[in-house]
Amino acid sequence: MLRILLIASLFSLPVFAGEPIVVSSGDKQTAVVELYTSEGCSSCPPADRWLSKLVEIPREDLDVLALAFHVDYWDYLGWKDRFASAAYTSRQRQLGANNRQRTIYTPEFFVNGMEARGSGNILDKIHQANEQPAPLALELRVAREQSNLVIDLHTADGRDSIGPARLRYLVYENDLSTRVKRGENSGETLEHQQVVRYMSNAKSLQPDNRHRIAIDPEWNPERVGIAALVTSPGSERYLQALHTPVASILSRQ
Repeated sequence: MLRILLIASLFSLPVFAGEPIVVSSGDKQTAVVELYTSEGCSSCPPADRWLSKLVEIPREDLDVLALAFHVDYWDYLGWKDRFASAAYTSRQRQLGANNRQRTIYTPEFFVNGMEARGSGNILDKIHQANEQPAPLALELRVAREQSNLVIDLHTADGRDSIGPARLRYLVYENDLSTRVKRGENSGETLEHQQVVRYMSNAKSLQPDNRHRIAIDPEWNPERVGIAALVTSPGSERYLQALHTPVASILSRQ
């Protein structure tokens, strides 16, 4: 009877696939580059290509979390972007308001929440962020539990000195392409990197934070990464970010 109970209890435990991935943030700030883009916008493909080149630069030269947010306000003008989300449009509006912009547009870049126009200006802002001491240290642990990613974020140092802070988790995917059939980019095949596929609601940062994300069967497990972004409320001040590919746990069955 005891043996039966032990076997039953083993089957009731969570099933984790492979060793978890653990990464830590550095002593300096990781710059967060956000591109707001759309497959329906004819001015966006050059910006998408520039972001693709940016992520190829070694981390030792530029420490960057690059994120491509596809907005939905182009979806009604001839081509519906399959990566677009109203939540990403709302995020762009928030950043636009923080920068006292009268309007938002595509393609639009922000570096650590500050609007940046032109590649030189973007690179300057990245370097400036990378030179700043990080106000807190983060450790990210990602594991797979059946059909979910289980994410644990630990804040080791500095949390008491930064005031209220908000945490978001993101999933991004690389090497995506779309053959556009209508709209301004009709007939073009568009290539995308660092496309945001999931964004959590903002959560109050605690010393230890746990979050679960259901694995979308549409994601290519070899090309998916996880990011954690910590900002002040309203994303007016970016505090730290870190990210990691998760192919080693997603590609296992």
